[in-house]
Amino acid sequence: GGDVFDESVRCIAFDGRILSIGFTSGRLPVLPVNYALIKGFSVMGVRAGEYGRHFPQKGAENIAAIWAMADQGQVKPRVDQEFGLGDWQAAFDTLSERKVVGKTIIRPDL
Repeated sequence: GGDVFDESVRCIAFDGRILSIGFTSGRLPVLPVNYALIKGFSVMGVRAGEYGRHFPQKGAENIAAIWAMADQGQVKPRVDQEFGLGDWQAAFDTLSERKVVGKTIIRPDL
């Protein structure tokens, strides 16, 4: 969302696709449709779980494929920080202050 969406519209290749996943910037982007017309791109909204709710069988297949990729080591999420369970408040603070790049993990064994 926000500035990232605006920049994506400016630099997208002809016949490209922008996936709108969320609005963490706090600003809803506005798309002048003449940009899409001139560059021939499309914008698709992506909401976690929505596809699976509309198409349960395909959603289950997608989840199975993701777990298979994770089992094979093909999915490697970036872990920003790990916190012990006792430091849960600090972990939540990093999220609320938007200091996280990747995933924050709370581990009971730390």
